[in-house]
This record gives sequence, C-alpha cells and structure tokens, in this order.
Amino acid sequence: METTNFLPLSAAIKSITIIATFIILGGIALLVHEWMKLHLPYLLLVAALLAVVTLATICMFPRKVVVNQTDINIHLLAWKINIPADEIVKIEHYPHGIDSRRIVGAGGYFGNLGLFTSKECGKHLSLITDPMDVCIITRKDKMPIVVSVADYSVFNAMVEVQEKN
Repeated sequence: METTNFLPLSAAIKSITIIATFIILGGIALLVHEWMKLHLPYLLLVAALLAVVTLATICMFPRKVVVNQTDINIHLLAWKINIPADEIVKIEHYPHGIDSRRIVGAGGYFGNLGLFTSKECGKHLSLITDPMDVCIITRKDKMPIVVSVADYSVFNAMVEVQEKN
C-alpha cells in the first residue's frame, strides 16, 4: 500500500515566497536594464548569479512524500530523496514544530530548505513547507531529514515502515 502526502505551503511561507519572488525578479530586471545602459559586465554577472541561486532554491522545493512498504520517497521539484526502510533508525513527530537555525539555505523562500541545526536532532537537512507540523527521520550513518507532514496517515505509514526494520 502506498500513502501520498502533498506538502502545501503555510500561509507565512507562501507570503514570503510571493514577496521575495517579486523583489528578486525586480532586482534581476533592474540589473539587466542598468547593464544595457552602462555595459558593465559585473551587473550581468550579478543578475545571472541571482537567477541561478533562485532556480537552485526552487529545485529544492519539496512537493510530496510518498510512503510505501519498503521506503519513504521525498519528491522535490527536480529530484527525489529515497530513504530505504533499513536505513531508518527512528521517526519522530513534532506537531508544534522545532526551533531550527539556518546554516545554509533558504529560510522561508519556498520553505525552510537546506542545512539547518536544532536541539532536537542537531545538524539536519530541512525540507519544511509548514514549520508547525514536522517529522524528523533519523537515518543510520547519514544526516537526519526534517520534513513537513500535513496528514497523520502519512506519519503513521512512516512509522510502519520504520517498525518493519
């Protein structure tokens, strides 16, 4: 049996994403406009760098979590992360979220994405679209992954995968 959970953006993250997107696109347009007038190569380089960083962040956007009997798959916009059942040590649910500090990544733009640290699990990969309902997947010999869960049936399916281990 397969359980799928689409990860909706929380209202706060949706607002941050919309506002930041307009600011970034406006900044890129302004840099290109100034480059066309002044022909300074660094302006075009900064615009390209801003566009690449934005696209990289968008590619890390988590869309859904699919849990089947043998593994957990976290589907990002550009690829998926596969976590086999035998790699899972424990899965913990935090319905009120965790207090994380960003090391590198996006803190609110399309979610809390990247490398973060917290007292609950130390350094971890954060794929959070709703910071108020998260799940920590602790893995053997690998960095923990923190992901949003919007549906308790998905968390229960994750725990079943872990218990089969």
